[in-house]
Amino acid sequence: MNPDEALARMLQAEELQAAMTGQLRIQQQEQQQQLRHIQANVDAFKARLHAMLETALRCEDPALQAQARAVMPLERLRAAADQTAALASRLERPTYDASAASAAGSSSSPAAAGADAAARLQQSQQQQPAREDQLARELLAWFKTEFFTWVDTLPCTACGSSSTRPVGLASPPLLPAERSGLATRVELHGCPGCGAVQRFPRFNHPGRLLEAGCRRGRCGEWANAFLLCCRAAGLTARYVSDWSDHVWTEYYSHRLRRWVHLDACEASYDQPLLYEGGWGKQVSYVVAAGATGVADVSQRYTARWAEVVGRRTLVPERWLERQLDEMTSARRVGWSAPRRLVWLGRDAEERVELARLRAGQRPVGQQPQQALPGRQTGSLAWRQERGETGTAAAPAAPSSRPRAPLSYRLAPDGPDRLPHVFAAAGRLYGGACTAAGHNETQEVVEKLFDGRVSTKWLDFGGGGAGGCSWVEYRIPLDMPPVCLSSYELVSANDCPERDPADWRLEGVTEADFAAGRTSSWTLLDCRSGVRFPARQAALAFACRTMRGAGEGE
Repeated sequence: MNPDEALARMLQAEELQAAMTGQLRIQQQEQQQQLRHIQANVDAFKARLHAMLETALRCEDPALQAQARAVMPLERLRAAADQTAALASRLERPTYDASAASAAGSSSSPAAAGADAAARLQQSQQQQPAREDQLARELLAWFKTEFFTWVDTLPCTACGSSSTRPVGLASPPLLPAERSGLATRVELHGCPGCGAVQRFPRFNHPGRLLEAGCRRGRCGEWANAFLLCCRAAGLTARYVSDWSDHVWTEYYSHRLRRWVHLDACEASYDQPLLYEGGWGKQVSYVVAAGATGVADVSQRYTARWAEVVGRRTLVPERWLERQLDEMTSARRVGWSAPRRLVWLGRDAEERVELARLRAGQRPVGQQPQQALPGRQTGSLAWRQERGETGTAAAPAAPSSRPRAPLSYRLAPDGPDRLPHVFAAAGRLYGGACTAAGHNETQEVVEKLFDGRVSTKWLDFGGGGAGGCSWVEYRIPLDMPPVCLSSYELVSANDCPERDPADWRLEGVTEADFAAGRTSSWTLLDCRSGVRFPARQAALAFACRTMRGAGEGE
């Protein structure tokens, strides 16, 4: 090999080595950039987890809970919950109590008396969780309809105009009152009429949100204040954050032995598929945090877990699992052994529940086929901008698929609550009602019986083509049987396509109903092709199989 060839090969080798070194350096730089990106995601995720836990833990402050109880009509809400819970005893035959009383009456021994007391205590404890669940519903309705207000933009305090619009954010520093309410930003809402600008601080302190003039906001403020009210009422509740920008609440139901979804903004109770199936959101991470720990509950809020897994790319799954375990363990330091054991059991039950949900095993009433509404709160333009007005992916629930009924509720049809003309006509009253579903908290099943044309019952699963629903009116055991001769239905204020067009009216005796003899239902009336002539129009119907059989309506 001549010197020129040797030199050429040496230079070629040096160039190759330099190229390989440069490529290796580029790969190392790319790997370091990826690691920095992953670490940034992990740091941001961790900061968000701790921030939401801090938000939840503020609601554990006894002083704040006392402040909340001072503005909550708890006595009224608990009385309403007790009334609904007591309604169950008026609808069911007291077989358990009768046997216990018989056993006690057959002997005067202390042992028999003790057994009787234990039996009554056990029954009382079994009824208590039902009151807890009903109290959660009462809280939801009160908070939505009486206490808190949704804000798109604040009205102008100078001229009273409601046509204000967002014009940006306030520059720091924030005002002392805003900082004390833990506001992290202040929106500016300008009035196009007079030019005045309103400051809208987004408070994060739940105590500030309870103050008069501050009981307003969007989902963050609603979830924050509602969680404090739940804790003040004695519910075991936690804060839930969806990484696609929404927050709500869950409470632990001792009767159901699971966590139950509560969304104060939408007055939604136990509808975890509302966001995916109704709003059309793409779920990725949903995390719950409270005094008992932090948990990944994403599987509760999706029926399409295989799709969700593909969107969970922010942090490694093993890291997330370890991080949540560490945060939960830190929350439980210093707990007594019995309390720790109770919550370890509940954690295990929740893991089993989430695994079943991942496998598609959902409770009746939480099926993916159930029709769910789009977002109801916020201006239409705002909801459309967020893509939360609804999705056509969720068809109306078919009649072959059962839906969990609502709990029985006392119908608001007593003589003291209706015009005298109804009582004079011999209207049926004093019963309990339930249905396949309704629209909390205004368009509920009770509105079907309140004698007013301005209210309505709406079941989203029953309206539209292919929709099917049912409603039941039950006479309590302490009232005499009735004979139905006629009835009236009133069309709603909107959506003629949701009007009832075909139905069957059936009745059954209490004995056959309690025994489960479904074949004993008697057809009282059957209609098809009914069309209401206008909105809020009443149509009267005589029971075809009961004409002349009685006076009650």
